[in-house]
Amino acid sequence: MPDAARHELILPDLGLGETPIIASTWLKRPGSLVIEGDRLLEVHAGSVTVDLPAPASGILAQTLVQENEGLHVGQPLAVIESRG
Repeated sequence: MPDAARHELILPDLGLGETPIIASTWLKRPGSLVIEGDRLLEVHAGSVTVDLPAPASGILAQTLVQENEGLHVGQPLAVIESRG
């Protein structure tokens, strides 16, 4: 059986300058099957809401931030494990 590959959801630069970014709502829970592109996390920055998609297909193994937590660009947000 092939080893599991780990993929991290990383907060990208949303182009909003110094606007604080907050993790709003997890749309999937750990243990959920996700398909690449599925909406995983809603984040708020000022009056803008952005849905962050899964970077790969697999199982959402771990969420690394809590809802209502402040975030920074480049921060790992979740881990997805997939079988090779």
